Amino acid sequence: MRFRAENVGSLLRPPALRAAIEAVYDSGERALLPAVRARGLDRLREAEDLAIRDAIRRQADAGLDVVTDGEFRRYMFQNSFWDAVEGYSTDSNPVQFRDATGDTVTWHVHRVEERLRLVDSPAAREAAFLTAESGLPFKLTFPAASLFAHPSTFTPAGSGGYADLDALVDHAIEIERGLVADAIAAGCRYIQFDFALYPYLCDPGWVAAFERAGHDVADVLERAIAADRAVLAGIPDDVTTAIHVCRGNYRSHWLCEGSLEPVAARMFGEVPVDAWLVEWDDTARDGGYEPIRFVSAGATLVLGVVSSKRPDVESDEEVLRALDAAAAFLPYEQLALSTQCGFASVMEGNAIDEDVQWRKLELVGRLADRVWG
Repeated sequence: MRFRAENVGSLLRPPALRAAIEAVYDSGERALLPAVRARGLDRLREAEDLAIRDAIRRQADAGLDVVTDGEFRRYMFQNSFWDAVEGYSTDSNPVQFRDATGDTVTWHVHRVEERLRLVDSPAAREAAFLTAESGLPFKLTFPAASLFAHPSTFTPAGSGGYADLDALVDHAIEIERGLVADAIAAGCRYIQFDFALYPYLCDPGWVAAFERAGHDVADVLERAIAADRAVLAGIPDDVTTAIHVCRGNYRSHWLCEGSLEPVAARMFGEVPVDAWLVEWDDTARDGGYEPIRFVSAGATLVLGVVSSKRPDVESDEEVLRALDAAAAFLPYEQLALSTQCGFASVMEGNAIDEDVQWRKLELVGRLADRVWG
């Protein structure tokens, strides 16, 4: 299906849900407070259910063509995978996010320390609830398989159980394909893969870092494309697939910048998804729209020009100008609109409030209706 108005995935957690989370977990992390009993978790589930029902209604009212559960059951957007496995660390792989002022914040990304062990399938429960409650097209997100091929995911000294990065990636893909299949069996008909590796390969700083560490960038690109193609294999034809080309989203900061031109021909041409959701809220940082000329004829390019990072709400004219500029390289029939990223890739969320969030989503829905009817 071709959707014209989308939310990338996560939404700011409403105050009542934040309070319920903080009552159960230590600082929002997935570590239970010692005094918590099953009753406390039951109350959290109830708060999640209420918040998700309200988020579904508000997304529909905003005019979005496909809804999400706000990722309210996750601490961070990738937890459809990482809550399903054991064998990794979240405190030994620091990266620096930055913003337009030059401010930096550090976040520790996942690093595999031993052979991954499947212990759960949380997205299947998310899908079952949305199937029962929404009555609307909905999507679930998983980490893009190409992200597993990031060179820092594997270290020869630490990643026990894997001979090399290729072995780790193959196993992660095997696990993720099973998790995706579980979500589809529970009723999901739109799977979005988030945070593909490609923007790293367009950022001069990251490219230089890879090369200093002895990694061949062309080889990294090969692994990324192969991984994304492999996880897509076997998904039924009646399930919409998408990749979100994310440049990093942590508390209104980002990881990557630079034009997609170095990877566009191969990324858009060789990875067979139905839609590409691409961050493009700042062409000065992200480059122009020229790379979308490589999008295949059957795919949709969802233009993420409404920022989830900044509190100022874009004008109708600003967004329409961006669409006009993109249409110089791809027909309007293949374009759609979305926010640039999620509003709360981690529970703490970006530096905006809920009112601004909903005004931005209403902008997406209103303009999509105006342009495509």
